[in-house]
Amino acid sequence: MDTDIERKESISSETKISNKTFGWIGQRHLLSILLFACVFINYLQRVNISVAVVAMTLKINNTDNGDTQQPQTFDWNTSERSTILSSFFWGYLVMNLPAAVLGRFINNKYLLAMSTTVGSILACTSPIIVSYLGWKGLTGLRLFQGVFQAFMMPMVHGIMSKWAPPQERGRLVGFILGGIQFGTMIILVMAGFLASSSLGWPSIFYISGALGLAWVVFWMIFGDTSPTNSKIISEEELKYIVKNINYHDEKEKRMKTPWRHILTSLPVWAVVVAHTAHNWGFWLLLTEMPQFFSSVLKINIKEDGLLSALPYLAMWCLMFPVSYVADKMIHGEIASITTTRKLWNSIGMWGGCVGLAALGYLDDQEVTAIITYIFIVAIGCSVNCGFNVNHMDLSPNFAGILMGMTNAAASAGGLLAPLSVAYIVKDMNSMIQWRQVFFSGAAILFFGNLFYIIFASGNLQKWNEPAESSERAEDNNKQKVGLETNNVQD
Repeated sequence: MDTDIERKESISSETKISNKTFGWIGQRHLLSILLFACVFINYLQRVNISVAVVAMTLKINNTDNGDTQQPQTFDWNTSERSTILSSFFWGYLVMNLPAAVLGRFINNKYLLAMSTTVGSILACTSPIIVSYLGWKGLTGLRLFQGVFQAFMMPMVHGIMSKWAPPQERGRLVGFILGGIQFGTMIILVMAGFLASSSLGWPSIFYISGALGLAWVVFWMIFGDTSPTNSKIISEEELKYIVKNINYHDEKEKRMKTPWRHILTSLPVWAVVVAHTAHNWGFWLLLTEMPQFFSSVLKINIKEDGLLSALPYLAMWCLMFPVSYVADKMIHGEIASITTTRKLWNSIGMWGGCVGLAALGYLDDQEVTAIITYIFIVAIGCSVNCGFNVNHMDLSPNFAGILMGMTNAAASAGGLLAPLSVAYIVKDMNSMIQWRQVFFSGAAILFFGNLFYIIFASGNLQKWNEPAESSERAEDNNKQKVGLETNNVQD
């Protein structure tokens, strides 16, 4: 009880004086902006191939005098294109957990800088590789891009678990993860313009790669793994963060990862299941909805960059009020962390469940189908205040490990979703077959969130603390009880 009272007092009294690193913002806010940019750029580099491949395989009719040299195009069949598009995710899937484990031994700041640097160089060299080595060379390059991008999410969560106080977690982490939608939206809108520029489709890779290299410079100057390592954080902000987050600086004590406790923890598995189910729905929408609109509703949203990006713009805009309300629920003691996480996760996943089920009956209602599609994608931002930030609630010390574990499982869900469509839909024009796809996706979202509601928790887990620290804390508590008893007797 005393701990809760002290924490509430620190929240109300210290928040006002903890934002002095750069005028009105604190170092944690600057760090959030940098990490938002990192996620944004990494998603530019991740999604760019999905839109660039259209221009790369487009037949160009040269009607000029030959003065303008057009970029090389390629005659790839469906199988070769699918292999290129999926290769990134195989590397990403395999490396997620190893990347998180490496983050326990190597400074997260440098790992994030390294992974973004290599990924950006690979993006810049993509046009050269594909020109000389064809689709096989591009497949290998994308595989390695997936390997290095696998470091991003575990490092982001590992870093923010030490920077984001519980009462600010929804806003700070939600803002950072908004880079996913913002990056997806920007590349969908800009790819067409870049492909039709004088540089052609290679400019899509050059620009996304150059942005990544520029980001690394700013990150190395202003980024920090933890508040105790920062050279520019104010004393007030440092005290505020350290007092509100229960973590140990790994320089002071190297803790062993409690694998047995993690793997047998139902709250952890609740995050794994929810993350996997949500990823299934997210990548089902991102990869297959253009085909559904084209085949069934006869709407080519791939050719309309604005229409393609609109759902992700709506998702990004909705994220700000959602994360604000979620944090206010915790800060204002309206609901516990556990209740808040379950509520917003349910809104995101069960809202998507209802939307997917409705899509199965909108074969002759184009406008309603588009609005429903936008709703499903936009409401999904709510999970950023649910399972997507829950790793830090459970264990600030091992948040990176937990993200590596859940993100690896979720990557499998993202890979399997398009394969399930290929298995179910034999006739792309058949609404009955697409209805089965939507119903199966809705069922996965429903039961994934049901599992989360039953077993999830927002409480700090006992295994977050090293054994020696836990024993020391128990000894201190016993000593306090003894002193109080002696005082009463006196």
